[in-house]
Amino acid sequence: MTDDDSGTWAPDGGYGWVVVGGSFLAHLVIGGFMRSGGVIFLELREKFNESAADTAWVISLAVTVRMLFGPLASALCNRFSCRTVVIIGGVLLCVGVLISGFTPNLAFLFFSYSLVGGIGRAFIYTPAVIIVALYFERRRGTAAGIANAGIGSGTFLVPPIVEILFQNFGFTGAFILLAAFGLQSCVSGALFRPLALQNRITKRKPYETEIEIKEPTLCEVKSTQGNNGFSYNGVKSPLFPTVRADENEVTRSLPNLLQTNKKFLSTLSASLILHGASSEVINLTGSVQLYNGSRKSLNSKTVDSENEIKQSSVSASPVLLNLSLLRNIKFLSFCIGICLYTLSFQAFYVFLPPLAIQNGQSDIEAVYVVSIAGALETIGSISSGIILDLPMIKPHRLLIYNIVLFILGILTFITPFLGVFEWLSFTCGIYGFLLGSGLAQKATLVVDILGVEHVVSSLGLLVCFQGFGVLFGPPLSGLLKDFYGLYGPGFYCSGAAMIASGIVQGLGGIIHHVYQREK
Repeated sequence: MTDDDSGTWAPDGGYGWVVVGGSFLAHLVIGGFMRSGGVIFLELREKFNESAADTAWVISLAVTVRMLFGPLASALCNRFSCRTVVIIGGVLLCVGVLISGFTPNLAFLFFSYSLVGGIGRAFIYTPAVIIVALYFERRRGTAAGIANAGIGSGTFLVPPIVEILFQNFGFTGAFILLAAFGLQSCVSGALFRPLALQNRITKRKPYETEIEIKEPTLCEVKSTQGNNGFSYNGVKSPLFPTVRADENEVTRSLPNLLQTNKKFLSTLSASLILHGASSEVINLTGSVQLYNGSRKSLNSKTVDSENEIKQSSVSASPVLLNLSLLRNIKFLSFCIGICLYTLSFQAFYVFLPPLAIQNGQSDIEAVYVVSIAGALETIGSISSGIILDLPMIKPHRLLIYNIVLFILGILTFITPFLGVFEWLSFTCGIYGFLLGSGLAQKATLVVDILGVEHVVSSLGLLVCFQGFGVLFGPPLSGLLKDFYGLYGPGFYCSGAAMIASGIVQGLGGIIHHVYQREK
């Protein structure tokens, strides 16, 4: 059972909160691995004694693969279901981390930890974002905030535990236990019940609206002149009884509208979705399917001005990955901005523990700084969902997001100058709070830009852009560290990238606004 054909009825509660709980757990696993990158980075440097840049590539590629395989995970969710994809991802993550514990050298980790483990994380993370967006509409911001709080919780809980595991069980033992931790994501997948199945279980089946158009016979053409040769059999709807085409002017003109007016077709699709039209008739991309008596897709015929019949069809197949979405300047700028945004904060978290140690903190204090940021990130994720769902705030969500980016950039710039543990903890706590606020609303902001009908493809593309940011962020900071001998320059570069993200997204919004006014 696929997830793309189940999204026409969002419960906005009920079992949806169980799905949010599963998504929270999936985010906790992903966040735990991702934000433990700094601790693992230190252990890898100590074991293999490689350069900072080469070691950072292992951590960077693991997250990059997760992002770049986001579109594939999105497509598999369309083809199968979020539940199936997450369970497969949990097994892959477990296998990848397990064999990493027996690695003979750093190069082998590029295959085990980065590639296999990264694909597993992609199959966990992307469906965990998609399933929440499908189950919620009015409360989407709140639900996304609670689910994304798992990242902050993983950041708070896992890095200190990982440090303890390495200290008490050694390199191999720590990776074996981390593999078992990754396998827990299969529990999340088991909770991701496909929405169509949920609708059937709760007996809240969407209404089915069926439109039938048949090819006319010669006598029908004569008897229905002015109807372009079509005889409309009727509309089955729970709102109206079946009517004959010759009894109603609207139904008599409906076939012509469906075939000649794409704007009308789009409007009809959206209206049917809002009124609970069957997922067999409306797919997640918002296209309408026309069926004949045998319930197969119908090729309809239209008559042009010269009375020549041309063949046309209404596509019913779901779009797995819609690259045409990048033509939307607002969405494209958001994607570029999220790339720079990810480049910045991923490097920040990987090199925060080494920076703290360089500035005089102990190993455990360096890990605690990351945990404090994670705790505040959890609070930011939840509170941002509640605040940004307020009616007076909703229209300004993108603007608030842009302001947050500029503040994060400034905080990144000043972090290398903080040698006192208390000040470093305070700054990183504010950073985590604002970062959680931004990350939690990623899916919500995409829906604000494109609409819910494009949520699956748009999130897949967005995750792909994040992958490019992760790919270059930590290695670039590692190169700067190798060149200057200090971690500070990497933080300056990350701060500049965060501010650039805000500028790019702001310009995209302005260009989009100007274009809309000119239209």
